[in-house]
Amino acid sequence: MRIIIKPNYWVKTLHHTNYWSAKPAEQHDNIWCTNPEEIIAYMNGLEEPWIAFKVLAAGAIHPNEGFKYAFEGGADFICVGMYDFQIVDDVNIAADILSQPLNRQRPWRC
Repeated sequence: MRIIIKPNYWVKTLHHTNYWSAKPAEQHDNIWCTNPEEIIAYMNGLEEPWIAFKVLAAGAIHPNEGFKYAFEGGADFICVGMYDFQIVDDVNIAADILSQPLNRQRPWRC
């Protein structure tokens, strides 16, 4: 018997690779998203909403860049780790980004 599970949503890491530790000569567990263009293309073909996480690459990418990149890459939501003193600024950054036109290929799915 074959069981097909249709998810309600997807969760995947997404961030650009233009930051200081993205391309070390020897990689261990210091990079989470090695081919963001491939991820964006795959996720754009899905009907369900998706949540991007690690969008700041453990603090190596500023929220202005990381949030915009994730939303323009097709993420419907972002999951962001932050300290309590960063919450207000990060929420305001996200609100500012979402209030402006985004270069987004994938329609919003919520």
